[in-house]
Amino acid sequence: MAKNEVKYGTILSYILIAINSVYGLVIYPFLLSTIGSSEYGVYKTIAAMTASIAVLDMGIGSTMQRYIAKFRALNEDKNSYNFSAMGIIQAVVIAIGIGVVGSILFFGIDSIYENSFIATELLRAKQIFVLQITYVILHIFENVLFGIITGYNRFVFANSLKIVMLAVKIALYYIVLPLVKSSVAIVIITLMIEVATIVLHLLFIKIKLKHKIRLYKWDNVLFKESFVYTLLLFVQTILIQFNGNIDNIVIGAVIGATAVTVYSYAIQIYTMYESFATAVSGVILPTVTNVIYSGKSTESLSGLVNKYGRVQWAFLGAALFGFICFGKEFFTLWLGNGFEDCWYLALILMIPVSFPLIVNVCLAILKAKNLLKFRTISMAYAVVLNAILTIVGTRLGASSAATYAI
Repeated sequence: MAKNEVKYGTILSYILIAINSVYGLVIYPFLLSTIGSSEYGVYKTIAAMTASIAVLDMGIGSTMQRYIAKFRALNEDKNSYNFSAMGIIQAVVIAIGIGVVGSILFFGIDSIYENSFIATELLRAKQIFVLQITYVILHIFENVLFGIITGYNRFVFANSLKIVMLAVKIALYYIVLPLVKSSVAIVIITLMIEVATIVLHLLFIKIKLKHKIRLYKWDNVLFKESFVYTLLLFVQTILIQFNGNIDNIVIGAVIGATAVTVYSYAIQIYTMYESFATAVSGVILPTVTNVIYSGKSTESLSGLVNKYGRVQWAFLGAALFGFICFGKEFFTLWLGNGFEDCWYLALILMIPVSFPLIVNVCLAILKAKNLLKFRTISMAYAVVLNAILTIVGTRLGASSAATYAI
């Protein structure tokens, strides 16, 4: 059963990645043409603001997944029920914190955008902001419930539900937006999908898993251990966001906006390439946790790394070599002439990261063994090194370009 869940869960993850890729390419032009540039601009501005607040969930869903899987491997159902309730309480505290931050930002919207938004756009921005903050808060609880379900290794249901809800969202966009033509409708649809997802998660947990969310006692020792785990996940999220944005910031400041545009398209392809690998690592954590805490040999972990590494290389290798052969033509067809440099940039990003992506089941092993401190420190060094190399490299590139122009 567990093997099938991992296998079919991984397949569904790839399907979800493919749908999300098509979704990004198709739905955004549709939204822009349907609601207009003004409405769309307000929506994207507020969405970016609330997305920054969303990182405050601190990865609580991943923490829930790891500990539920651990307690199941140890056959400690009562502890898993208790930890679920502790997770809900922590989610409430985080939600209150996000509500406070959101309230402060809400009253600052006028001063932030008074010079760029007209009165009707400011009103729309406030409406969208309230709805988006509500969505962010609800999403915290969805993450907790998703962590419980995936802690049971039930990835088929979890990923199938994501696919269905994404399809419903797209369908509602195409039905509702041509009639309403409002950015508020976009957020309301998203909010409705979120509520439906939470309800279905709760029903699955209660009826199918027969899992109880019940607080027997507040375990301070367990809370401190899990909080450190969650905090390290949060720090890693911040490092990943900084590492992903520093390049665009430096390139824009040193070289110019055109270079940022070229680089951003290369990053988009790199992100899609990277997501193919994370589809496997995202579903393997409960299996790895079970191997570790059920007392199986270290060779079993090596077998998992080899087994799933071969699967990942089959996908990544095909994608990489296909991109090497046809990537330049792809960019020409996609963006037109003048974007050939995107191909070189994408290859520079994709080739070095291929090996760590192939063996990223090791990341699940680090999570299962609660060794995130090592990875966090390694990531911090990598971020600093990336920042230094980006600053030095862009300045050298800008100087060379200036000399060549002269």
